[in-house]
Amino acid sequence: MADRDDAGNSVKCQYFPAIPVAIGTPPGPAPYTVSGELCATVDELVDGATVQLLIHGATYNHQYWNFGMVNGKRYSYSRGMAARGFPTFALDEIGAGNSSRPPSEQMTIDAAALVAHEIVEALRSGSINGIQFGKVIIVGHSLGSVVAWQEAIRYGDVDGVIVTGAAHFLTSAFLDLALFYPASMDPKFSDGGLDDGYVTTVPGIRAAAFYSAPDFDPAVVALDEARKDVVPGPELMTGLPVVLSAATQAIQVPVLTILGGNDLTACGPDSQGRSFDCSYGAIVASQEAPFYSPKAQIQACIVPDSGHDISLALNNDLQVRDSAAWSFRFVGQRQLAREHDFDSGSGFDDIMDRLPDCGGPTVELQ
Repeated sequence: MADRDDAGNSVKCQYFPAIPVAIGTPPGPAPYTVSGELCATVDELVDGATVQLLIHGATYNHQYWNFGMVNGKRYSYSRGMAARGFPTFALDEIGAGNSSRPPSEQMTIDAAALVAHEIVEALRSGSINGIQFGKVIIVGHSLGSVVAWQEAIRYGDVDGVIVTGAAHFLTSAFLDLALFYPASMDPKFSDGGLDDGYVTTVPGIRAAAFYSAPDFDPAVVALDEARKDVVPGPELMTGLPVVLSAATQAIQVPVLTILGGNDLTACGPDSQGRSFDCSYGAIVASQEAPFYSPKAQIQACIVPDSGHDISLALNNDLQVRDSAAWSFRFVGQRQLAREHDFDSGSGFDDIMDRLPDCGGPTVELQ
């Protein structure tokens, strides 16, 4: 399927259904497969180009990044980034989507990070679509951000990290939610043969957990509920210590954090009386700075009024624009064969002069 963005650039997406991966340590044979969707314009598919590897959150799959049209509005980070100069590969994490679902006990945060690492290598080698990408930016959402952290910590093979829907903080309001239950108890998955370690969200809770009024379309929430996926419980449990630790100080490449201004998971008080302030990007960056090395050059952006799922908010285009601007500035792209449209009336030169709602204590943009 192809479409065109406002600048007339044709974006095509191709789904790859069976990429071999291993989850053992050290990696042995590759008995499992993962799937993913590559979105790009023709002139972006060249050796040496920078690609973004997209890792979805818990109970989602690659469709989080390319949700489609709802009430005449497109929700697609994948297509938006491709239209602005960066091809994307949106992974169905192992255990989700059309990827293999191994026994849940094997599915730790380290196993997920290993699979992400294997995909980074595949993107660089050209084994997925024949293009040998030169640089890889790993982009996560929610639990996928924890996978991105862990991949960058353990393997150090990416050129930039974009964290969305996650910070080194968890609010008491989020932890108090009875969010998950065994997928085998859910009508959608009860006949799927999943072991009890796979979980999904309790019916009807996604609006409160992942969205913030009035920045969402109820039709999107309904479709989100209908499309919900599963997640291995051990991946959730082993990912929690990463969120609450300073392990990310090992990351030696630039990092961008993007949060919704009303993200229930990170914005607000925790059980110890501390509070995480999501008022604007520079404040978020200052709170996250202790968890990174100077080489991370931590930057942050806020999507005003959005909840946790910034890709599914009405103003989701802000995430795309901030991510594209940061990616050009801090990682770069091999070539720019055309001017990409970042905003009404502004192009590449304008966007390089500012990162909307972004800032931080380490790097000040002029």
